[in-house]
Amino acid sequence: MKRFIFFIGLLALSLLSHTKLSAKELSEQSEVSLLTCTPGEEIYSHWGHSALRFRDPQNRIDLVFNYGTFNFRTPNFYTKFARGKLKYRLAYETYRDFLPEYMQSGQGVTEQKLNLNLESRRKLFKAVVENYRPENRYYSYDFLFDNCSTRIRDIIEASVDGKIVYKENNIQPKSFWNLLDEYMENSRWVYLGIHLILGSPCDVEASPYQYMFLPDYMMYAFADANIVTNGQSMPLVANTQEVLQPAIDYKMTIWYKRPGFIFGVLALLIGLVSLFSLKKKRNYHIIDHLLFGATGLLGWVIIFLWFFTDHQATGPNWNILWALPFHFPMANIFLFKKSKTSYYYFFGLSIMLLLILASWSIIPQSLPNAMLPIVALLLIRSLFIIKKLKIKSI
Repeated sequence: MKRFIFFIGLLALSLLSHTKLSAKELSEQSEVSLLTCTPGEEIYSHWGHSALRFRDPQNRIDLVFNYGTFNFRTPNFYTKFARGKLKYRLAYETYRDFLPEYMQSGQGVTEQKLNLNLESRRKLFKAVVENYRPENRYYSYDFLFDNCSTRIRDIIEASVDGKIVYKENNIQPKSFWNLLDEYMENSRWVYLGIHLILGSPCDVEASPYQYMFLPDYMMYAFADANIVTNGQSMPLVANTQEVLQPAIDYKMTIWYKRPGFIFGVLALLIGLVSLFSLKKKRNYHIIDHLLFGATGLLGWVIIFLWFFTDHQATGPNWNILWALPFHFPMANIFLFKKSKTSYYYFFGLSIMLLLILASWSIIPQSLPNAMLPIVALLLIRSLFIIKKLKIKSI
């Protein structure tokens, strides 16, 4: 009953807020700005953020709208988030409440005042308020193609009196990976994780227009764009101001804490253990259970994200070539039950891993090089197992 009353209260408050907003019409004094927030340290803020600010002193309006929020109270929140079925929503707050959040996180904020006439400003405000209606505010978020930046770009383009023409980009073409990697160079574990779960769609060359899925690139595009109306052109951005300077000291992951170094040392140590134990009775199969089990579990995660979610960028994912899902539990079973089947399983796996290592750089996906020691370790332990099984059979 309490939850029901709470829900009704929220709904009533939402409807009341929408009614008040709908009744407002921007005055001549109104201004519309694009706010671009620099990347933060949290994973959800790693690529920055975009928001729209409406300021109208005459109507006492100073509100910030953004399309990047979601409701933690959503039933089965984590399941929906993992499957790409979590609905993101449009939300708003006062500009006075918006800034402290970024002051606290150390993120910078740049404001670009848009050169829109009164009719366009009113149309844009009306469209955003319409988007805020309870039945319209939720949408199916897509990291690359439909997010907090692209939504703002699209609604501005639909509302402007005329057409927005973006400057031609003459820089070297970039794939989605090229764009994403710029924000992950310092955080090597984030870099690794993203390269494991996203697949070959990120290797596709992005058009300059698609660059705007990243807030920074939308800010750059807006800075050079023009509004063309009846053959006349004027800049889209009237002026730019840095409201908050970024205060985060982005430090690159120390070399000995990087996954490539840690995995390399691990592969070397286990390789030496395998070499020294080759002629001894001890097999150290606990290593194999952990190694193949963890690799198999990663494979099942890749399969889940590829085939059972709505994420567009998670498949095909060619990391599946080395992170074979049936390692868990098949490899673990074969380690307990040593037979000809076990021998052929690991013999075939060794050949496959050799081919993968040899063709790592030509596989049609940017596979993370930090995983090369792990792939090499899978090969070493596979060769160790088939050698032990062959000795035993002799």
